[in-house]
This record gives sequence, structure tokens and C-alpha cells, in this order.
Amino acid sequence: MYETKLIFDYSKEASRDILCIDCKSFYASVECVKRGLHPLETKLVVMSYPSDDPKERGSGLILASSPAAKKAYGISNISRARDLPFPYPADLVIAAPQMKLYMLKNTEINNIYKSYADESNHHVYSVDESFVDVTGSLKLFGHKTAYEIAKLIQADVLKETGIYTTIGIGDNPLMAKLALDNAAKHQPDMIAEWRYQDVLETIWKIPEMTDFWGIGKKTKQRLNRLGIFSIHDLAHADYYYLKSKLGVMGAQLYAHSWGIDRSFLGEKVKVSSKSIGNSQVLNKDYVLRSEIEIVLMEMADQVATRLRRAGAKAQVISLSIGYSIGFIDRYGRTGFHQQMKIPPTHSSSEVTAYVLLLFNNQFDGQTIRNIGVGAGNLVYTDSLQLDLFQDPDEQVKDQKKDHMVDVIRKKYGFTSIVRAASLLEGGRAIARSSLVGGHAGGMAGLEEGEDNAKRSKKQDG
Repeated sequence: MYETKLIFDYSKEASRDILCIDCKSFYASVECVKRGLHPLETKLVVMSYPSDDPKERGSGLILASSPAAKKAYGISNISRARDLPFPYPADLVIAAPQMKLYMLKNTEINNIYKSYADESNHHVYSVDESFVDVTGSLKLFGHKTAYEIAKLIQADVLKETGIYTTIGIGDNPLMAKLALDNAAKHQPDMIAEWRYQDVLETIWKIPEMTDFWGIGKKTKQRLNRLGIFSIHDLAHADYYYLKSKLGVMGAQLYAHSWGIDRSFLGEKVKVSSKSIGNSQVLNKDYVLRSEIEIVLMEMADQVATRLRRAGAKAQVISLSIGYSIGFIDRYGRTGFHQQMKIPPTHSSSEVTAYVLLLFNNQFDGQTIRNIGVGAGNLVYTDSLQLDLFQDPDEQVKDQKKDHMVDVIRKKYGFTSIVRAASLLEGGRAIARSSLVGGHAGGMAGLEEGEDNAKRSKKQDG
């Protein structure tokens, strides 16, 4: 075989029947089914802030597209309205996002998966992907193969929800995921099975390095600088050299290039967040300092609230600003990112003050469309560390105030107590309180049917 300093013995690796299941174009499919339309044949996009005004339509963010829409207009998920032909085609359905509906449908679909494996062998990976270990279930279904179980799951989900699924099968979660992303989506039956014995013809022949799990553009560039230009190259690199250059990540990538993944779905992993943040795409261009500061205060308050819920305090506060499309400041930037070290805090007033300080150090009349506020380098403690340069009584009062606000919001909802400034022009906290993941969450949202009808009428008239 090939010469390398480290060879894996597949006979000593765990070999299970893992399914990685993806709901095809999930958001768009849910919207199609809701309207009685075919998910694979209908041209539909899920879009935030849709507008028929040519000047404003560029602000629309496409969150999901049906396969037919992708093929017809050459778009992908997370595109802009400006990527669509305008006026919008009459046969294009534009749906406002309804995140609560998608979450409910996600739960319904995962309950179907759970009928094929117990809780410990089921893992939700994202809103549209899940892993299911059916190794112990094969006998229960008449000694069926993993492929046959996959076919049954596809049929059940389609029958119960109208959603089409693609499935990758592998000896471990990694191989199942790679099979899904690189092969299943291109198969007529939307199923692909990759096993250890197939590594030479599957994993090593993945055409683009960024199609491999764990390799993004920056990691690809780092590997290229080491003379690695393919997954085949990665698998035959010097393991010890790779680890010396990339650390633990290099060792992991090397193992993955051989299809090795020793994680199990049943493992309990305690996740400790190293940062907490909040970001949003604004519903319009913001120019006035006063309006921008209202949004910043709201976001800082939300981040501080999340810190307190997590029992954490931030030692770094960061601010990311993205300008409106086409706007470039005098430094040639399309936005900026600033951060500063601070004494550990989760106080809303203190986090807000730091965020406004970062903003005012950089703001010079820019037109703003994206804002992100982050809290990093977290420490987990319930103790109150007093600042020697501030009145200790005031610091205690501030903590009690934050605690009372948290209690009220937890019991009565976020909008039960908000800053007075949020009622002014530019405030976004109240409007966003009904959103899920930054998008319309309720069953209401826009009445898409009426909206499309009005749009078509405008175009015809």
C-alpha cells in the first residue's frame, strides 16, 4: 500500500450502522408542503424582509431555496434577493420564515427517527440533520440491513410529513456524514453507504477539500501551504509533521482522512461555552447615531442576560459592524470589528457601556446594516467582585436590579420589561422578541399567499 508513519487497522475499529439523515431543503420543503406544493418541483424561496421595491429588494435575505429554485436561478441557501431575477418571476413563491413551524416539524420528524432507535442512539445535529445508530435495531426489523432501514425511514417521513430525506450510511458518524454530503444527495434513491473498505474510492476521491468535514477555506489554505492539496494527500502526509504544525486539529484531520472516528452517539458531552453573542441583520439601513445606539443597548442587554443565565462573566467584549451593501468607509472597509479586555462582569449596564465605547471609537457616519455583540473569555462564578473605583452600594444595587429584571422576564416574557428607548424610532427588541433564530417565528408572519398574489398582480398590471 502507501508508505506512511501511521497506519490504522480497521479490524480494531468500531464498525456500526450509523445513519446521517438530512431533510432536503428543509425550510423550503416545509413551506411547500404547507401550501400543497411538491417540495422538489416547486420554485420557492424562504426570504426575510421581502420587498417589491427595486431599491430595497437587495436587503432581502434568502434563507432557503427549493431544489427547483436553485436550478432555475443559480442560487444557493443564504443568498440575497438581488440574486433573483427582477421583477420576480410569476411562478416563484416567496415565503416569509416561520421558525417556530420549522422547529415543530423538526420535532415531529425526529420522533419518527426515534421509532427506529432509542434515545441514546439518536442525536440531533442541526435543525435539518440527525444521526441515528440502528446497529441494535436491525434484528427488531427482521434482520434488515442498514440500507433497508434507511428506505423505511425515508418512506415514513415522506408519508407522515411530505418531506424528502437523504441518508448517508457509515461505520461511524464521520463516514455517514461524508457519505451524505458527498454522495447521497446525488443518488436517485438519495442514499449512499460508505464503509472502511471503500475509503480508497470514496473519501480519498472527494474532489474538493472543503467538502470534507472540518476543512473550511482557511484550513484548506493552511494545508496547501504544507503541500497538501487533496484528501488523498492528507491521508499520506507525515502524521507527526502534520501534528507539529496544526496540533490536535492536524492529528484529527489525519485520522478523519482514513475514515477514523471514535465518537459514539451515546456519549454524554458537557459543553462549556467559551463565548456568548448576539447578531442581527437590521430591517433597514441605520445612519443616525441615536438609533444605532438604541439597537446596541438592546443587544448588549440581551448578551448580559444570557451571561447571567449561564452563570458566567465576560472578560472580553467585542463589537462587529457591517455596512450597507456598497458602502465603503474612508479606510476602504465594508465594516469593522473591535474588542477590549474588561474586568469580569455580567452587568447589563457595564456590558452596554463597553459596547457603546467600542462603537463610538469607530463610528463616523457610516451606513450600518449588520451588528454583532459578543462576550468572550468567560469565567464561571457567582461571586461579586467589587470595583474599588465605584460606590460598592451602587454595584450591589445594580446586581439586584439585573436579577429582578431577569426574574420578571423569565416569568412574563422578554417584552414585559424593556428599555424606554426601545419604544423610540429604531428600536428592534420588541419586534425581535417574537423571532426564532433571528427570523419570524410565529405562525403568523406574512400571509405569503396574499403577498404573492399582490406581487403577481403588480407585475401583470
